[in-house]
Amino acid sequence: MLAKHTDTVTQKIAVILGTSGTGQPLLNILQQLLGEDTGTQLHGVFIEDDELQRVAALPFVKELSRLTLSVREIGGTPFERTIALRMRTARSVVEGLARRMGVSHTFRQTRGSTVSLLRETVHTANITVFEPLRKFAAPVIRRPLHVRASPRRIVVVIDDVVTGDKALLTAALLAKGQTHRVSILLRAKTAAELDAMNHLINDFLPTGPNRLLLLQDKGVQHLVAAVLAERADMLVLGTSEELLKSETLGVLLKQLECPVCLVRQLEEHVNESIS
Repeated sequence: MLAKHTDTVTQKIAVILGTSGTGQPLLNILQQLLGEDTGTQLHGVFIEDDELQRVAALPFVKELSRLTLSVREIGGTPFERTIALRMRTARSVVEGLARRMGVSHTFRQTRGSTVSLLRETVHTANITVFEPLRKFAAPVIRRPLHVRASPRRIVVVIDDVVTGDKALLTAALLAKGQTHRVSILLRAKTAAELDAMNHLINDFLPTGPNRLLLLQDKGVQHLVAAVLAERADMLVLGTSEELLKSETLGVLLKQLECPVCLVRQLEEHVNESIS
């Protein structure tokens, strides 16, 4: 059971939505973080990726219907109409979730580089959730990504104690206190740092995680490989200066296969215990 004693809770949770679907499955996951706290704010950001726009405008790019096998142009008015429909649906889903959970919300539509807009959002939100780019900004003819309402395999990356406690708290909430669904990747630099991380894990997860692995290489490529090997349904990690570099976010967006939850800060004082 997850026990939480909160003095102050004021957090902004942002979900990045794209043209691949309504975002309903991804938003379902966020219910665990929203709870019924009226101090939480939900922010939906619908991004029209520049690259998708450029590809759609190419004269040799066509759409193949799965039903009729007919071929037609992707760009032009039909494409813009489809994008507009996806945006309105995404807005409706965000509004519906906020209404059900009793939290305030905002929604905005923007066009540009997904990496740049993601960095901008992360700097203004406490928690930011997004899908891999190939599913988030997939051509609109694809089916929406299937995401479980409650991820079965949650992988948490801990680089240090400061960001680790925020990531562990978020993962515990997403897992509904079921620690057998949480695996942890540690990237400690020293033995003392590793010892501090283990103490932190014991504080948050007294019964222990499903798996605990130590990564020797702190590079993003090594991290991605480890997450893929774990077959994660959700990746949770605290933000850092290195993580927020465009190059690093670009690798996460392009190479991961699961949604990502970035935790910048939680403006609360929480004591967690899971039994």
